[in-house]
Amino acid sequence: MENNDVLSKGIHQSIQKLWIFLIIFIGIDFASNYFYPEVRTSFLAKFLDFLSSALSCLFFSWYFIVNKRWKSFLMALPLLIMYFFFMKDIKSTVDYYIPFETIIDSRTLRNYTALVLTLANVYILSKCYLREENINGKWSLLKVFLLVLGLFSLYNSDLDFIEQLISSATFNSKSTEFFVTFIFYVLTSVRSVAFLGAFLFLMSCIANKENLYTFSSKILQFANRYFVVSVLIAISCIIFSLGYLIESAVSLELDFFGKKLTVFGWLSNISVVAIFVVCTRFVGQFLKERSIMKQKYFGIVGSSVWIPIVNIVSLVMIKFDDKIKFLSVANINKVKKIHLIIASILILFYYKNDILDNDKRLEGILLSFIYIGSIWIVGYIKNYNWVFAAVLAAIVTMIKVFPFYQGLYATEFIFKDYVLDLVKHTFSIAMILLMIVFYGIYYIAFQTLNKK
Repeated sequence: MENNDVLSKGIHQSIQKLWIFLIIFIGIDFASNYFYPEVRTSFLAKFLDFLSSALSCLFFSWYFIVNKRWKSFLMALPLLIMYFFFMKDIKSTVDYYIPFETIIDSRTLRNYTALVLTLANVYILSKCYLREENINGKWSLLKVFLLVLGLFSLYNSDLDFIEQLISSATFNSKSTEFFVTFIFYVLTSVRSVAFLGAFLFLMSCIANKENLYTFSSKILQFANRYFVVSVLIAISCIIFSLGYLIESAVSLELDFFGKKLTVFGWLSNISVVAIFVVCTRFVGQFLKERSIMKQKYFGIVGSSVWIPIVNIVSLVMIKFDDKIKFLSVANINKVKKIHLIIASILILFYYKNDILDNDKRLEGILLSFIYIGSIWIVGYIKNYNWVFAAVLAAIVTMIKVFPFYQGLYATEFIFKDYVLDLVKHTFSIAMILLMIVFYGIYYIAFQTLNKK
């Protein structure tokens, strides 16, 4: 990133050396979890706990360490140590010495103690970034505070669904278990480092007074000059936040009350929603800008950049778009139809097993045709907004949750009971999460399928 007219020197250095941090993160994260002993009071357990806490402190002070901003580092370090090393002891001390039993229960008191310490960390870090990056202007402190709070929440989010699958799985050999577990912690490390990279980039956008919803041509052209780094950060953020949103939607559809509806759960959900929306809009605008610069039509290739594994092919094609005739803009009306037909075939292929299954056939046919119809609509509409995503999420949610209610209202469909029960239920939150998912992935499709 030598030709740099967007990032400050400090942020440029921090992002440039993220690969070093990724190696450190993978090594410590994997070792501190895979080799953790059953006896939690042993020396090895205490040492691995220390490494894990030190890694967390390094995560939030990476910018200051890389740029040798020792004053800011020393300001932030004490609270980071309190949070990551002594949080459990602090909560126990507050719970023991403060007689709040008649006003607030012990669990709530502990949660609010953690929240206060979190906000204190966020405030100090925000003040440090404001000074180091010379960020000024109206609402600058609030913007940076929310950005740092989002990073805290994202760091504490997890890949809970995948972790449960791995922990409950049985392996034929120790080598298989080692390999699968290592891959999992590589993914968690990539997720955390990608979030840090996105955070630093968005910090630079705030410093430059950029709009984080509609990025300027200057920002998008800069990202295109550094295609690989931009894609690795943005696409990683999209994939991991998408997985989190879908997991949350599924858990709420299954009515797991209380798991994510805590203060920290809400903060995590809001932060993941924010990073997903910002990154999908960035990628959509980024690909549109590249298509204009290179005079290429990305179509279904660009629309699929958020799909794991498949996106490897898509991104390679976009990276070497000068050599790919399939991305030519010649006879664009015909090319667009070919791209949409390919997308339709891929959707049908994805739902093939459901369509062939007698029990799932109706739902499989309905969903496949709804998604096919949606991709064709997005390919031809002139304006894209949240209404499209809201309508699509409502339809899909109704189809997916109707079996839960079918037995209850088999004799008579009562609008009041059916609809109001649905809204009062956590299905309503699941529908909102699905709306956000649909908005993001179809926004990328809209930008890449549009033939302008």
